[in-house]
Amino acid sequence: MKYSLVAKVVSVLLVLTLNVSCSKDGQGGETGPAGPQGEQGIQGETGPAGQDGEDGQNGAQGAQGEPGEDGQDGEQGEAGTANVIYSEWFNTELGDDIGAQAISFLVDFPEGNTKLMDTGAIFVFGRRIFLEGITGDLVYLFYQLPVMFNGSNNQYSFLVHNGDEIQIFVQSMDGGPVGDGTFIQQYRYVVIPGGTPSSAKSMEGPDLGQMDYEELCRYLNIPQ
Repeated sequence: MKYSLVAKVVSVLLVLTLNVSCSKDGQGGETGPAGPQGEQGIQGETGPAGQDGEDGQNGAQGAQGEPGEDGQDGEQGEAGTANVIYSEWFNTELGDDIGAQAISFLVDFPEGNTKLMDTGAIFVFGRRIFLEGITGDLVYLFYQLPVMFNGSNNQYSFLVHNGDEIQIFVQSMDGGPVGDGTFIQQYRYVVIPGGTPSSAKSMEGPDLGQMDYEELCRYLNIPQ
């Protein structure tokens, strides 16, 4: 009886010792197998979008500002006269009773040179001046050379010599004499050096050769 009591006490102490020992070292038993994954729950409704933060990120795009005071992106100005060369109007030296089939006269052209002839655009214009019968006002008619008048069969043209002269001439196109060569009373030349925008015909400018005299003067801003 005494032995049984002692045995029970020893058993209890042994169990307590094992429990205390396990709690102190923190080591548990082996991990059991993972359980089956549960079913996925129903997705909730999307909430409203939040407002932009105070730091300005993702804010609405502002309106485009006005051009700066330095004039950038300003409108393109009209063509100027800095590089354009033009003469005053000068009188014809052709007579009114020409018995030859062709005749000409020379005009000083001090601006002429080989580079100008190779790369520039040279125009010669003529004009007639007369009084309008009813009002008595002066009327100006302009022509770009070469030009032919069917009534007289005379053609007015010009040549530019390699140097300092322009030759203006009239020629009868029917083989007869010129007769009156004063139908065009005055002439002037207009020269646009090479490198000037729209000096002849370019991708960015109009074809100046297709302009009449008044259009050309307006475009180049030169006095008529």
